[in-house]
Amino acid sequence: MIETQRLLLREYTPDDFDALYEIMSDPETMQHYPATFDESRTRRWIEWNLENYAKYGFGLWAVVLKETGEFIGDCGITIQKIDGEDLPEIGYHINKKYWGRGFAKEAAQAVRDWAFANTDYPSLYSYCKYTNEASYKTAEAIGMHFEKEYKDEANKITHVSVIHRKAIIKLIEPCREYADEIWAFRAEILEKDADNENQFAGCKSLDSCSSAEEWIYICELRKSEETCREVGTEVPSNTYLAIRQSDNRLVGIIDLRHHINHPILGTWGGHCGYSVRPSERRKGYATEMLRLNKLRAKEMGIHKMLVTCDEGNIASEKTILANGGIYEKTIDVDGDKIKRFWLNRD
Repeated sequence: MIETQRLLLREYTPDDFDALYEIMSDPETMQHYPATFDESRTRRWIEWNLENYAKYGFGLWAVVLKETGEFIGDCGITIQKIDGEDLPEIGYHINKKYWGRGFAKEAAQAVRDWAFANTDYPSLYSYCKYTNEASYKTAEAIGMHFEKEYKDEANKITHVSVIHRKAIIKLIEPCREYADEIWAFRAEILEKDADNENQFAGCKSLDSCSSAEEWIYICELRKSEETCREVGTEVPSNTYLAIRQSDNRLVGIIDLRHHINHPILGTWGGHCGYSVRPSERRKGYATEMLRLNKLRAKEMGIHKMLVTCDEGNIASEKTILANGGIYEKTIDVDGDKIKRFWLNRD
């Protein structure tokens, strides 16, 4: 089940037939399809998605209102033939009674995040008849961009939008433009991760600063061998904000130490640490943050990158392995078991 602020996305059941039929048999809703659905085709639609769940682990999910439990449409991923290729496509259908309230965007954005967190697809697509402006505007609203149009028998001309995994977020250095986002990130970490002693991994001293501007200044000093000691660090590092490009939201912070010639960093600290905003976790951002950080490391001439995690931190270990991490060994640090991995290994 996928949960958003207002919606729940769950698997279809046969009991969803009546509410689905109301949508799929409506001429206005289906104006960009070759025809409306009859009862038989609507039942087959549910069966097809049940088959997709079993085969792929995903499909179109029923979209229901959290407040009332009412079925208002569907949204999810299916494998579609797009200009001759089998590609993962985000699709959505919302009951016209609920148009104009942002439900399609909210559901599709959640599906996008789920897909990048739970599949290996480098890109996700959305396609529709070229006249279906509302559909491709929704795709654009979740960060997709126009890919191409092509002729086909069903749609005359099919409009294709795409979003690439690497385009979801960008890493930038801390700056005043994002001061409010940094401070909101800090507040969320303090509230949600109060019991986590590593709550500010990758964003050292953010907890003790009196303002975002102060922390931005400290990050600038940390970048240089000559000035990093002024703010209590012996090894220079760069800090990066992970900014979601679709809405400029700060979703995480990651740092990159220029070297690990230090007794702690060389043993269990490693080249980087990171934190993902609590409300943005389990969406694949950590994996992409680390991938982008690897590229920054290569640009700095760091070709062998040490990344560590607690033995019980399964989520962090999966993030490291997803980036090609090679397990070296587990060490004991004051009674805690720490796993060491190497990235960008020659």
